[in-house]
Amino acid sequence: MKTKQFIFWMALFLLFSCQNKIVKEKTTDFNTGWSKDSIVSLKFKPADSLQTYDIYFLIRNDQNYPYSNIFVIAQIENDRQISTDTLEYAMADAQGNWLGSGIWDLKESKLVYKKNWHFKGHKPTMIKLRQAVRKAGNIKGDSILRGIKTVGIIIEKH
Repeated sequence: MKTKQFIFWMALFLLFSCQNKIVKEKTTDFNTGWSKDSIVSLKFKPADSLQTYDIYFLIRNDQNYPYSNIFVIAQIENDRQISTDTLEYAMADAQGNWLGSGIWDLKESKLVYKKNWHFKGHKPTMIKLRQAVRKAGNIKGDSILRGIKTVGIIIEKH
């Protein structure tokens, strides 16, 4: 009996002691794929100018995604600065197995963008993300990325 009570109280303690680190999150779902004209954006106004944050991108893909990697253009802008990065993330390993977590044909990848990031001041900041995948020799890029089901931006306390 005491063992059951102990387990109950420990479980309750662990449940309430774990704090959610997510400060802001926005996801966008796509039915036919991620269009090159679709920009996923998140506006964030930091409450504490001393707090540092981790920024992640969330991408859910199914077996219809035709590539082993993904290229994205990320932008952070506020009234003082604009920072633009072109990033490449692996979506599958060398054997063609999808990376990320999930079951069956839907995989979710939480991709690191910025670690220990400090937002400047209390002004609103906009984070934007768009796809930039191109076939070799094609300057225009893929108009729609088939197999991409969800794209998101997550901000967590560091």
